[in-house]
Amino acid sequence: MEDLKCSCEKFERLEGASVPAYVAAFLEGGARSNPEEKNRYRCRVCGRRWEKRAPEGEETRPSLVRIG
Repeated sequence: MEDLKCSCEKFERLEGASVPAYVAAFLEGGARSNPEEKNRYRCRVCGRRWEKRAPEGEETRPSLVRIG
């Protein structure tokens, strides 16, 4: 089986139903022990940092924003 490659370099923001799928496939983090880091993630493949943000306005799903 071939190793999965992340798509972190292709986008800066991800929204909608793809957020939980991308988090599960490529990201680690979301530390429950430190409330300040609970929405922060790091890509297991390339190391880029991401933040999961709550829905804004009428949106119903969170977004994932690259922070580093």
